[in-house]
Amino acid sequence: MKEGVSRERIDHYLKFIEFTGRHPALSRAVLWLAYRIPPLKRALPVSMRIYMGGRILESYRVDKQKGEISFGGVDRQIVGAEFPEVVFRNLAQLAGKEEAQRIMYDMHFRIMEEQLQKLDLEEIFPRFLAHLFRQPADAKRLESDPTLARLYGEMERMLLRLLFSESGWGRPEFDSTPLPSKVTVHKSVESVWMRPSAEPVCYAMAGSLAAFVSHIAGKRYAARETSCAATGAPRCEFTLESVE
Repeated sequence: MKEGVSRERIDHYLKFIEFTGRHPALSRAVLWLAYRIPPLKRALPVSMRIYMGGRILESYRVDKQKGEISFGGVDRQIVGAEFPEVVFRNLAQLAGKEEAQRIMYDMHFRIMEEQLQKLDLEEIFPRFLAHLFRQPADAKRLESDPTLARLYGEMERMLLRLLFSESGWGRPEFDSTPLPSKVTVHKSVESVWMRPSAEPVCYAMAGSLAAFVSHIAGKRYAARETSCAATGAPRCEFTLESVE
């Protein structure tokens, strides 16, 4: 995490975030009206468009000739919500349930890993902040600098929202930032489509979370689901541990 971010700009940014958090109804109304101004909308980074009430689909770039869509410099594919269940069922028929679980985890670890490596951070975050995510989080520096820690936490939550919630996979919440030991996921798409189950089913989510935390940490992390909504639990829970 490099130096060079203006403290004044950080303070203004955090005050804006905190004000909107304290006055949600007023903020939603004002931000939504501002978001409808076309020149302003085009000039804003993706994270601010989403924060002001936009949807991630509005930020996709569409190449009709090639039949491709992309977001933040990464090619994307839109699939139905039942996609994880269909893929898992077919893998289990071909290779067995345990192998299908491993494949789902590894496949989504690699997908998330590649997305994070290719993301155009200046398209997503305000330019004066984008560089903070180009390097692994400096946990010691964040511990000694509460203001920077708050800023990093806000950016991390926005990136989780863009890559998970807005993409339809579920809503992850970290127990701590930048590196969590536990993650709670609300409405995991796997738990919705693969219930009821006698055991946890969110292997794609586990792989994606492990890759996300590994990217933030700069070293390999593994995720394990300890509680799953598909089994009747109120939400899905995962533990994260370093494997290096």
